[in-house]
Amino acid sequence: MSLDYEFMKNTFFLCLKGVPVALNITAVTLLISVPLGFVIAIIRSNKKHPYLSKLLGIYISYNRGTPMIVQIYIIYNLMPYLIFYFCKRLNIDFDVYGMSNMVYAYITFSLCFTAFLAEAFRSGLGTVHKGQYEAAAVVGLSDYQCYRRIIIPQAITALLPILCTNVTGLIKMTSLAFSMAIFDITAIAKVEASADLCFIEAYLDITVIYVVLCLLVELIFKLIEYRVKAHRAVI
Repeated sequence: MSLDYEFMKNTFFLCLKGVPVALNITAVTLLISVPLGFVIAIIRSNKKHPYLSKLLGIYISYNRGTPMIVQIYIIYNLMPYLIFYFCKRLNIDFDVYGMSNMVYAYITFSLCFTAFLAEAFRSGLGTVHKGQYEAAAVVGLSDYQCYRRIIIPQAITALLPILCTNVTGLIKMTSLAFSMAIFDITAIAKVEASADLCFIEAYLDITVIYVVLCLLVELIFKLIEYRVKAHRAVI
């Protein structure tokens, strides 16, 4: 069996048009998930709100224990009906079926990724000795000041590798956006492959694209980690 290199070349450049879509979903998901995940991590770490912590634990277990594709199908098919129902009850004139599919992608990926980040952040915060929290309270620092001045600077070194792993995972996870009729990298490859029956060539193309994207993310995080370690060494 020989590969159709001409098809691979043409499809590769077509698939590159889907890279901004994947990066868009990744960026918006991070903007939503990072602050939410950090708040959830704090709530589940300090145990001041046990019932809320348990509810959040159920939310995290659901998102970590179910396939992403199942979550996509549930939200993509259920949410329009819920929005339509509430708009009708509240007499709000809103064309729910005119919403961009990207909105559903943002919601789905953010809900899932927040759960993963919450556990990642909780793991990173756990690397800081509890005495640091107590010392901050003794000198009169608020919770916000404690985390901003003491906890986060110490936990950031442990958090960066975990965050890097999660971000690369998110980029690969965006390949499922095609199931919401979003023309991303994978969707373009599947359409082209279906037209010419060159599935192996198309999948090799998207493999290269995702590998390069993930390597670039890893490089960025390594540079950040290097700068953070260098800064701490100076201090």
